[in-house]
This record gives sequence, C-alpha cells and structure tokens, in this order.
Amino acid sequence: MPSVSIIIATHSRPHLLPRAVESVRRASKDPEIIVVDDASTDATAEVCQALQGIRYVRLDQNQGVAGARNVGILASSSDYISFLDDDDIRLPGSLDLQLQLLTTNPDAGLAYGPVILGDQDCKPTDRSEPVQTPSGDLFWDLLSRTFIICPSVVFRKACLFRVGLLNTELPGLDDWDLWVRIAELYPLVAVEDPVAIWRMATPSSLQGSSASADHVMRIVRHQLELFSLPRVAAAPATMREEARSRLRNFASDWLIWQAATWLPKGERKYSRKTLLSAVRLNPTRAVRPWTLKMLVQTFLPPQFTTLQREDIDKGLARANERA
Repeated sequence: MPSVSIIIATHSRPHLLPRAVESVRRASKDPEIIVVDDASTDATAEVCQALQGIRYVRLDQNQGVAGARNVGILASSSDYISFLDDDDIRLPGSLDLQLQLLTTNPDAGLAYGPVILGDQDCKPTDRSEPVQTPSGDLFWDLLSRTFIICPSVVFRKACLFRVGLLNTELPGLDDWDLWVRIAELYPLVAVEDPVAIWRMATPSSLQGSSASADHVMRIVRHQLELFSLPRVAAAPATMREEARSRLRNFASDWLIWQAATWLPKGERKYSRKTLLSAVRLNPTRAVRPWTLKMLVQTFLPPQFTTLQREDIDKGLARANERA
C-alpha cells in the first residue's frame, strides 16, 4: 500500500501536469498519484499517457473540482489523502514530513503547513503573510479564518467516514468546508517549514479565486451554514457572534490587502470592487485614511496629476485630524 494518495484534479491544462506530478514524486518516497481528468477537451489524456507512475481517471462529464476530488478519494488505496491543484507545486520531502507528524499524533485528523506564494509560473514572489501554524483544537479558529491552504494538507481517509466527502455545491470553498468539519471532531497538527508553492490568482488569471470579492463574500455567507454544526449550535451565542465578527474582519483585511497589491499595477476596476466589498463587510475597519485614499484613487481618471493626488492626500489627512 502506498504511504499517501495525492489527488490532482485537472481540466484542460495539460501543460501544467508534468510539473505538478514531478513535484509529488520529490515530496514523498512512496506516493500514489491519481490524476482525475474532469472531462478535459484537449490533449490532457495524451499527456497523462506519457506520464509514468500515475493512475489516470477520466470523467466523461465535468464534475467540478470537488466532484473530481471525490472520485479520486474513492479510487485511492492509501489511508492518507492529499490534494494538489494542477497549477501548484509540492516541496521536496514535505509529504513524508507530514505523514511522520500524523503517525506520531494518532488522534490528529490532518496535518498542514505554510505555503509559499507563487506567481503565475509558480515561482516564489515577494508577497508574504504572517506564518502561523498552530496545532490542537483549531475548530473555532478555522471557522473564523481560512488560514489553511488546500495544497498544504494531508488528512486521514478515516475522517471521511464521520464527516463525509467534499460538498460539490461549494465551488472554491469545498476544501475550507471540509477542514472545518474535520476540525470539529479531530485535533490538527502542523509543520513549521513550507510544504508547497501556491500559485496566486491574479485579476485576469481566471482561477477560482481571481474574483476575490465574490469569493470572499461566499465564504462569509457559508459560515452561517457551518453554524448548524453541532459544536456551534451548542455553543453560547457570544461565541457565534465572536466567530462572525472575526471572519468579517479577516475577510475585510484580505480584500484591502488585495487592493493594495493590484491598484499600483493598474487594476483599478478590480481594486475598486474589492475595496467596496471590504467597506460593506466592516465599515469601521475598512474606512481608514489609507484605505479611503486607495478607494478614491480607483475612481480617479488615470490622467489625474501627481499634484491632484497630493491635494487629496492632504485633505484626507486633515479629515483624519478632525476625526
């Protein structure tokens, strides 16, 4: 039996598959690599035939990422499962490191780790986030923040007998939803070293998370559905209110960070939408002088002069002093 089953769901991106598969081979000494072709309409099948040491599963009708992952789970033979998107990369030795951690922590449901943020070629970028890898009972933390990135996880297949498979009605949120359901019943463990390179979405990359504002708003709405889980339903109302507030703060800050990244690169429409969504989620947190400055700039015509922008900066500073 292989030590871990890696499920790579793919759809019409054959040029990315060899890199992803090769990264898995370097990440584990004994992986089962399952490529689930989600009804691709190009040369994906031919590319997979040329890849040695993989199990290829072809779907005749598109099932979406969650559906393809579920098929991969049912086809797997290991007691441990990991997902890898076809555009991400696993780092050398990372899977074996996480498997060892799960072995020494038999009560844990999953092991995760930090990820390196990559550009569209999956090369490390200078963008970074605070590295936090807590362990233990992380149910309420995970319910309030989406801090576990999908390609960083290895989980026990046995967990699925209690929590069920991925929810195919939650495109883009199916992994977070599963981690929360696992965390409700099992402690989590983490490694401190990065385990994967995560290809960051851009406003025009057409990835699932490219439309950041829409994606984040769906996360905030889905949290209310997760409130039906037994641990949440049995908790005091104050804990639910705190979880709701923490997620809205987290989501608002994430959107502001996205706008601050892409506005200087000319993505004015994208930045305007993300900032307006941040204000909608949490006006008191989002309406700060530097955030307002960015928001105003998204509405200014591109030909606005530096002097005019400086005047706006001074006006915002004076408004802040009066406040």
